[in-house]
Amino acid sequence: MTLQPLALGILVRLAVAADPAPDPIDITPVKDKLVVVEDGHGHYVAVIPFGDSVWDHLYWSPDGKDFWQQRVAGGGSSGTESFDRVFWEPRVRERWRGSFGMKDAVYTVQCADRATHLKPLDAEKTQAMLGTARFHPPRWKYRAYALARDDAGTYYYVDRRREEGSMEFRLYTGQRGSMKPLKMTNLVSDSEGDIFSTRSGELRLVLDKKQSAWVEKGKKRELKSLPVEDNVQLIYSDLGVYSGQPLGTPCDVL
Repeated sequence: MTLQPLALGILVRLAVAADPAPDPIDITPVKDKLVVVEDGHGHYVAVIPFGDSVWDHLYWSPDGKDFWQQRVAGGGSSGTESFDRVFWEPRVRERWRGSFGMKDAVYTVQCADRATHLKPLDAEKTQAMLGTARFHPPRWKYRAYALARDDAGTYYYVDRRREEGSMEFRLYTGQRGSMKPLKMTNLVSDSEGDIFSTRSGELRLVLDKKQSAWVEKGKKRELKSLPVEDNVQLIYSDLGVYSGQPLGTPCDVL
């Protein structure tokens, strides 16, 4: 059945299917440069500590079998004595508190106020692990798109597939700590805003540049739009949107 848009704009679909398995990363060209460190509890980080000018090779593994590439936002190094990498970790208040580095020959993962020290694997164990482990692109495939709430404290949140040009969205609604996904069938997206709708049209979320609203059976409830960039920690830590879902960073565990 063809879905009809609610207004002039771009009709797109909301994501409903499970994510496909990510394509593996071939580490063969850099395999001999990777250092693998562990926390002693079966968790690992693989990194090219020096000479990786674009910071592409920082990986986290919760089990030593699957390594997930990290989105590195910044970092630096001092000769071959120390380095640090700040990775994408939306659950910490200050961005730099999601990081991995080495100083005074000690490797450390920083997750908010928690610091975990890791030790290098010996050469034999490193080569054995790198020979069998699978390396993947970043695990988390969505980014925050829009956030609003009403005067009763009900939140409305939309995320979007990360791929460039993707028009797959997901909608969640509810009170803080107990938000749930809401299946919507239509989306109009244009320069004036976005409209989500159920198949019957009884529920609509209108995210407008001028005025956002939740429409239920013809009754409109005004919404206050909240800047996503100012509420990242709220979204990922407090709203309950992603409760129990690993983001694929060391801070899932450490």
